[in-house]
Amino acid sequence: MISFAYENMDAKFDAVLKTLSGKTVEVGCGQFDAADRSVDFECDFIPLFSMGTRLQLLRLHEGIEVHRFVGEVYFSSAGRLRLVSVQDEILPEAALVFLYYVELPGTAQTTVQTEHRGLFGKKTVEETVEFPVTVRALSTHEVMFHTDLSVELDPEQPVTVLLPQIPAIARLPMVVKQSIVFGQEANCYRCRLLALHASDEALLKDYILRLSATDTPKSL
Repeated sequence: MISFAYENMDAKFDAVLKTLSGKTVEVGCGQFDAADRSVDFECDFIPLFSMGTRLQLLRLHEGIEVHRFVGEVYFSSAGRLRLVSVQDEILPEAALVFLYYVELPGTAQTTVQTEHRGLFGKKTVEETVEFPVTVRALSTHEVMFHTDLSVELDPEQPVTVLLPQIPAIARLPMVVKQSIVFGQEANCYRCRLLALHASDEALLKDYILRLSATDTPKSL
């Protein structure tokens, strides 16, 4: 099931204009009008196309083609093009870019700097700490987890999350993208996954595809 955030296509999105044979024409931005079944494409320069020419526009998310629109040229200028009588489809790769709601308890590991007072003054040392987390959303690119306020993570701080419920993908290396504080109860961290071994990446993709068959995605 596609989330409302994705279905709301009023906002412009990154897009690539292609011929029906798959040849790239230009990269720019698109905007879909579901009521009129039309889609607009804009960029600095677009070759002129005759009215009625059939083209396809593909929505991009982080460089991945996630949604295809196929229609006939109604209007064509150097900077804007409109396709009408549009048929659209969600592409299989879209399932791999959504964040899916989950509820997975685990443990996070990270390195923090602490000060120790000794005979010769203060000394800063690096220590590895572990703390419990609950993963609330997951994709092939990102992880969102909650934890208590005992540990505060900074942007770009490396973290490894261990998920015993997915033993085949036990360790997920990542870096913090964004922190969101919820009152005095918990912190939420949105993290970018780092490169996985090919076998682990395949296992994670398989797990996400199984989630996509049963769960509602959070957002793009």
